This record gives sequence, C-alpha cells and structure tokens, in this order.
Amino acid sequence: MDLLQFVLNFKGTPPWLNATALTALTDRWRPETHSFHLPLGEMSITLEDIAMITGLPIEGRALTGKVRSNGWRQRVAALVGVESEPWTDETRKDPRPSGVLFSWIQRHFRRCPKDASPLVVERFARAYLWNLLTQVVFPDGTGDTASWMFLDPLRDWDVKWS
Repeated sequence: MDLLQFVLNFKGTPPWLNATALTALTDRWRPETHSFHLPLGEMSITLEDIAMITGLPIEGRALTGKVRSNGWRQRVAALVGVESEPWTDETRKDPRPSGVLFSWIQRHFRRCPKDASPLVVERFARAYLWNLLTQVVFPDGTGDTASWMFLDPLRDWDVKWS
C-alpha cells in the first residue's frame, strides 16, 4: 500500500502533539492566502511538503467514496476478524455510532501471535494501520474513536491510496 515510510515514523506509538505550537500556528494561519504569517515572513505548506514530512504517498487513488453505515460492525469483523460489541443500552443513544475505541483495537490486536497464519497476520496488520490512520491522519473530535470508514480502504493491499 506504499505506507511503509509513514508507518516507520511512529514505531508503534503516534507522535506527541505540542498544543502550544499548534495553537501558535493556528493563530498565524490566514485562510485568504492559505499560508502562515510568521514574524520572518509568509510560509506556505505544499502537498509535497506534507508527503516529505509524513511519508504519506501523494500519488495514487484519492481516498474518497460512499459511506454506508449499515452493517459496519460486520464489515469490521470481516476485515479484522473480531466484531465490536453492539450497543445494548436502549435508554441512551450509542456514543460511538461511527467506530470503535482505540482501547478496543489495542485489547484485541496488541501483539500478533508468533505462530499466526498469514490470514491472522494480515488482520493484525490491517488493525495496526487502521489504528494509526485514525489516530494520526484522520482523528475524530473525541480523540478516542477509530472510525470504521477508514478500515474499508485497507481491504485491498494492492491499491495505492493518495
């Protein structure tokens, strides 16, 4: 999937985010020019800059598509081999209708067994990439949920995503 360089940036843990630096950059962002206005001048970040910094590929199919939420738990089970627990409290709305907790992924996929079959290794690799992509590239507002919709593109290992 051409994600090796991206994965090697993290070696098992997502990067620590410096909230002060992010706030400073956010304060200096000018949407009308799509650039940062810094004391030393104006700075623009290009797509190529992002590719070089993150190791994410910028050539390939764009990561777009239709989102079908019906049956997402079954699709998760088909791709990683474990179905997430359904929401059973009928008095309250499901707080995680769009994915699973990162702790769920870590509980089920912390360590791949040494004598695992190729299918099991593939499922663990898929769960690892899903966890990494949803924590680093596509985080949600809760900060603790891996959205199921970013697991679907990991179905086919031969597709090069941009």
